[in-house]
Amino acid sequence: MASLVKNLKSLTPSVPRAIVTWDKAERIRRNEEIFKDQTSVVHRLPDHYKKRYWEMILSDKAPVHYRPPNSRVAYDSFKNQEVQLENNPIVGIRTPEGDQGLWGGERVVKGWIESAPYTKKKILPRYWVPKLFFPALKTVVLYSEIIDKYMKVTVTERAMRLIDENFGLDYYILRSQEIDLDSKFANSLKREMLLTLAAGTYYDYDDDKKAYIKEKYSEFCIPEEEAEWIGLELNEAARKQQDLEDSVAPVPLKYGLEQSLVERLRNGTDDISQELENPEGPVRTESKFGEKMLGKYLNPIGKKLRSATN
Repeated sequence: MASLVKNLKSLTPSVPRAIVTWDKAERIRRNEEIFKDQTSVVHRLPDHYKKRYWEMILSDKAPVHYRPPNSRVAYDSFKNQEVQLENNPIVGIRTPEGDQGLWGGERVVKGWIESAPYTKKKILPRYWVPKLFFPALKTVVLYSEIIDKYMKVTVTERAMRLIDENFGLDYYILRSQEIDLDSKFANSLKREMLLTLAAGTYYDYDDDKKAYIKEKYSEFCIPEEEAEWIGLELNEAARKQQDLEDSVAPVPLKYGLEQSLVERLRNGTDDISQELENPEGPVRTESKFGEKMLGKYLNPIGKKLRSATN
């Protein structure tokens, strides 16, 4: 019989032992297989994107559906013994509907419930029934002062609490990591905010408001070349890199050869320029074909011909 959390009392102030969860291990294993291919397009991605992407892969997601332990060892008053606390995160199921709103990291959780909990076992035996737990959703209107837009978004109560704790939608989106946002809509919104801050295309009609926004969010200003890659998944980033490479027209080989020839002629390192500068005429070299291919048969004949001409 498992004990309840209220029966556990912390014995040591030490933090829990650092572990690698199965979700994090699976992320590392999958990306390691992708980056092993040296010919893959992922190696041609910008360095700042690869650095940010691996920081996200190696980071731990903020606990949402569970409470992590605060100590390593606790005393169980119900069992009258010491227990070793473990960090067992609950990882939910990511849905397409969650990518279209702000769920604050919440997902659909798969669990079990007890059948007929208020019926006696003699009348009806109890057994465990699988169940999906869905977050409570609601539709609200949110305002972003950076892009100056009102948005109708599907959110959860946790997302609204996080927005209130960060004093607005913009601070919540910009301060949160991509792995904690856990939504394509949130990541695209963050990318749009950073691009707007980098380009400075906000409140052009009001200089005071523009100066206020620039000073307020100055800590999040990054170059535009880096901001356009924020929030992209690996497949989206690879597709973007391939489109950038395909947009550049290939240069024909003859133009490169022509330019190299002109450079050699200008520097005087070409064979034609050496022949023109040599007054004695072109330098002739004796062919080595006979010695390499049929040396033992043609060498005596060549000697006789050379002696006859002399």
